[in-house]
Amino acid sequence: MLVSRVLAKTSGSGFCLAEKFFRRLSQNVGRASEVAMRNSTSSAMQDNFKSFSTKNIPHHERLEYWEAHNAEALIGLDIRPLHAQALVAQQHNRESPTTRLAKVRGSSQLIERSPEMIRKHPTESVALFFCTQGDSFYSDENGSHILQAGQMLACDADTTFVRGFGVGVSEMVMTVHMDAFLKISGGKSLKQAEKFIFGHATDHRPPSAAARQIAQWVDQALAVSDQECINTTDTHLTLLEMLFQSSGNDSGQLYEQAQHFMNRHLEDPDFRRADIANLLHMSERQVARLFAANDTSFSRELLSKRIRAAEHLLTTELHTPIADIAGRCGFGSTAHFSRTFREMVGYSPSEARIHIS
Repeated sequence: MLVSRVLAKTSGSGFCLAEKFFRRLSQNVGRASEVAMRNSTSSAMQDNFKSFSTKNIPHHERLEYWEAHNAEALIGLDIRPLHAQALVAQQHNRESPTTRLAKVRGSSQLIERSPEMIRKHPTESVALFFCTQGDSFYSDENGSHILQAGQMLACDADTTFVRGFGVGVSEMVMTVHMDAFLKISGGKSLKQAEKFIFGHATDHRPPSAAARQIAQWVDQALAVSDQECINTTDTHLTLLEMLFQSSGNDSGQLYEQAQHFMNRHLEDPDFRRADIANLLHMSERQVARLFAANDTSFSRELLSKRIRAAEHLLTTELHTPIADIAGRCGFGSTAHFSRTFREMVGYSPSEARIHIS
């Protein structure tokens, strides 16, 4: 394997240094204990849910099977165990037309996405690695990163890189097809790896609300064997759009995310400030302050969005009954809608259509 050839080079090699680093790290912390395997078979498939375990595979065949499973279900990799003990690994996977998900556990190992492996197993996707326990190492031509628990790294999965896990692998992985990623990123490719906070990181920086919700979505999607979670593609694609298109400070990102959620729930007459608080993992008081910082309130902004949406529908769908438009914009009754519309716009819904005519 290419990793073996690379690591066999002189001590001046960066990859050799990486291996030494992880061997020292592992010696200091103690060798990773074997991961408990929940499946009695090496591979099982139910719908689009796949589970792999090395538990019942002979020791001398585990690496070959582990590499083959990754190439088929996630990302093709050259893999080298960092200790003499037999490789221990398990992986749960889900797949949709645009997304692959995985929850990975395993013993210490060094992995490489080599040019040869990229040619053999191209992914044409962006990969997101969510570190859930311990530390890991990532290195590519642009530099190196130490990834700690609660941190996520995003990179082009068809870029050559090396990753190391000195005390075992514990992470979630999400790949998004490049066509879908370019749509949600506004056409911007991921030219170099980016780090985000999704949990309680050791540097105490606040997590990104979008990154945290993506991690929760991945975790939930891999926790069930039916297709309910993985089929809600709009949810995670919207969150990814927020994550990669948002700019400015964290408050600005949160307000932008609140706007996204409001736009998606205009039809729900029961949508409340508490729902925004739950979606953004904030208190209702924090949500109130977030809107106040932008010279508005949740109720005022939601009502304004509903009236603007109704005005657009009234003037573009001239034959749609006003009662239907009222319902589609979250109003419980036509009378309430007509009264509110007149108060905010200055004329009735019927008059709005007369004006456009």
